[in-house]
Amino acid sequence: MASLKINTAVRSETLVVVQNPDIRTKVAERSIDLVLSEGATKLVCIAVEHKTIMTAHGKARKNRYGDIIAYCNHMHNHRKECIAGAIIVVNTSPLYENPNGFAKGLVRPKFKMDKVVADTVRIFSRIPLRELPDEPNDQPEALAVIVMNYDGTNPALLEDYLPEESQIRYDAFIERIVRLYGERFSLLR
Repeated sequence: MASLKINTAVRSETLVVVQNPDIRTKVAERSIDLVLSEGATKLVCIAVEHKTIMTAHGKARKNRYGDIIAYCNHMHNHRKECIAGAIIVVNTSPLYENPNGFAKGLVRPKFKMDKVVADTVRIFSRIPLRELPDEPNDQPEALAVIVMNYDGTNPALLEDYLPEESQIRYDAFIERIVRLYGERFSLLR
């Protein structure tokens, strides 16, 4: 029902969907993957950033966590009421080969994939989600972790590492965005 509010706002152009726009704050400009902004003011109501982690690269987990913090700070400096969502795709395939020339034929050390994936999911499940605009700027309002197995050649396969009640499941991500939009931007409808 609540997603009907967003759909109606998009159809009426109260909300405008833009892919990869440059979003400004007083001090910086940053390209964001997807935004829904007010048609009249161009202020962003909802933003979604996508990040990928190849589990064979353990340090990437900390880097993506830092990316989320920077992105959330930027969006909340743009507009404190903005609903900042982030989607983290975790690739579990030990066979994935980076298409860049430097990575061709790279031999990776063996590791316990299930443990690495569980640790990665745990890192992101501990990120506190921002409920109110006055809470810390570095927290997202919604976060989803999608675990998949993609070797770079065959179609990707989704893997279910998240408990049904997890706040970082994709369906919980959508529900939070929809609910917060209704609470924060009810005057736009």
